[in-house]
Amino acid sequence: MTQNPTYGNPAINPYRQYLVNKVETASPLMLIIMLYDECIKMCEQAKADIGKNKESVHNKLIKAQKIITELTVSLNMDQGGEVAENLKALYVYLHMRLVEANIENNASKIDEALRIMRELREAWHTVNQENRKLMLQQGGGLNTYT
Repeated sequence: MTQNPTYGNPAINPYRQYLVNKVETASPLMLIIMLYDECIKMCEQAKADIGKNKESVHNKLIKAQKIITELTVSLNMDQGGEVAENLKALYVYLHMRLVEANIENNASKIDEALRIMRELREAWHTVNQENRKLMLQQGGGLNTYT
């Protein structure tokens, strides 16, 4: 199978350019939500491939683990206080569960990680909505992708 040479080139691939623009113009909160969305998507796809394509399961769970790692290292431990510490502990736990799911080819461990990620994603979404309301009340500008 040959790869499409235009896929990775944002100047040629309009969808790729759209994604680049979306990420570059997103607020920090929206970037977090986007990471959760992608991690959840990778886990759902991995779970769907269990018993069908072990390599695909492995690759998707590795991508999800990398996203969890990115969420972990992006925490501001100096300013985040107890919330950052709790998130870090959850991210370490999620990463561990995804590693175990990958090693064991275990759908129930993926389900557990998905449940936690969906709850966290919903919490960040709520924070983002409250932040938008506050910005509008204060007359501030609003990023299109927030």
